[in-house]
Amino acid sequence: MTGLALALRQHSKFLHDQPAPTPQVELDRAVALLLRATQCLSAVATEGSLSHPWPRGDAAGVRARYVANCLRELDTFLKGVLNEVAPTRIGQPREHNAANRVERLLSATTPAPTLTTLRMPGVTTDADRLRALGRSRACLWHCHGLVRRADRPEVAWMSAGWCASGSTRLRRYGVGERMRPDGRELAGVAAFYHDLAGRIARR
Repeated sequence: MTGLALALRQHSKFLHDQPAPTPQVELDRAVALLLRATQCLSAVATEGSLSHPWPRGDAAGVRARYVANCLRELDTFLKGVLNEVAPTRIGQPREHNAANRVERLLSATTPAPTLTTLRMPGVTTDADRLRALGRSRACLWHCHGLVRRADRPEVAWMSAGWCASGSTRLRRYGVGERMRPDGRELAGVAAFYHDLAGRIARR
């Protein structure tokens, strides 16, 4: 369990020993947990351990897996919000891919400019960025950030789920490069999930 999850324990204690909540209360709680997680990641990325330069040697692998776990937890809390907004119907298989679920949910509402499309003209949808975050998470966890696979067979790079500092486009890493997201890049990821949570809840 990462520090991000530990920081949320106290926040989630009120979920126990309570009467059965209404759907709106459940949604509010799920959104609150995701927003709290984004605040925790932002704080760690700007003022905590992830604000420091990327370490070398074995410590670099530990950092890579820690970042991957933080990203996984944000994805898990996002799925919690999606479970309340668009629960799986009885008899249907549960969809575990958050990007696909967000794509279906937001495409069913009136299109509107979003944080992603306004700031990142190279990314067309929130689902695109969530898929990039999923690939980044897997790369950090399984390969300690070493890029071994491109986005598509016809290209030689992989899109990460964050923007390079000072850029409005998702950062690209060539095959063979190692991703080492810094604090500002991870704070940008937290801002993306924060914005996405609000838009899903208001849909």
